[in-house]
Amino acid sequence: MKNPFWYPIRSVNKCLIIPFVFICFQSIGQERSATYFYSSNEQIPLAYLRVQVEGGSFMDFTDLAGKLEYLKKEIPENALINISGYGINDTLLSIKEIWNLDTIFLPSKEFELPEVAVNSTKLSELKIGDAKAEGWQATKPIGLIGSAQGEFYRYTIRVKIPKKKQLYLDKLKFYVSDILKEKVDVSIRILLPNNRMDIKPGKNNSIHDFSDLLQRNKVVEVLKPGWVQVNFDEYVGIPEGVKDLFIVFDLLEKEPKSNFALADQRVSKDIDLGFYITGGEIGVFNPDKFHPAIELTFFKE
Repeated sequence: MKNPFWYPIRSVNKCLIIPFVFICFQSIGQERSATYFYSSNEQIPLAYLRVQVEGGSFMDFTDLAGKLEYLKKEIPENALINISGYGINDTLLSIKEIWNLDTIFLPSKEFELPEVAVNSTKLSELKIGDAKAEGWQATKPIGLIGSAQGEFYRYTIRVKIPKKKQLYLDKLKFYVSDILKEKVDVSIRILLPNNRMDIKPGKNNSIHDFSDLLQRNKVVEVLKPGWVQVNFDEYVGIPEGVKDLFIVFDLLEKEPKSNFALADQRVSKDIDLGFYITGGEIGVFNPDKFHPAIELTFFKE
């Protein structure tokens, strides 16, 4: 005798087959690919690299394992990919090169900063910027004027360094405007122009002419508006003769949904708004009244 409950169960299974097959085909159409990025020098993962389609809308970051995961359909077959981040020169690859390899090895920047040692136990404090000063809140994040699709702004600040014998950077503060909507991780880079290069307002310089001053990637979690303090593991020596430092805030988000913006401090002519855009062009805007709200604490001999 047939089980009276078997027929309805079998009918339900038939009904489930169609959506199950649809889901399978949909999954195939949304095939996820993964590529790993490693340093060819140290053979270590390259974390927090910014990977974006030149002139397109796709942009993402590698994770701590150097892994980038994406949907193939998000990227055109003839796309060129800009890769930038701490410790490497900005690199341009075709997407086909990336698809053909499971792992991409990128050369580390080849530079040697002069060794800077603390030669005195008597150090005095020097500050650029003032965390106690008043300022204007930003009403919206800064955008790129006339930017093409796929260009993502990175807050960039130029700090003029006074002529001192020797300086050591101890900590950095920056003021996040009240328009912040949600938590965001920020990768902070401190860049040094090579060969004491003169930085002229309005001029586009190649990122290849700059070196990372920090010894490792510095990622800061910004939870709320207000002053955020960044402490360095050890003093960051500023080589003698350096006139300019660039501080780059790279937001680790695919879309500018956090509404991250820096306030205007209005107190220091030594702190200017700069730019660092897709394609590896970096510089400082022509003289402007906007001075981003940051405070740097140095020690000097």
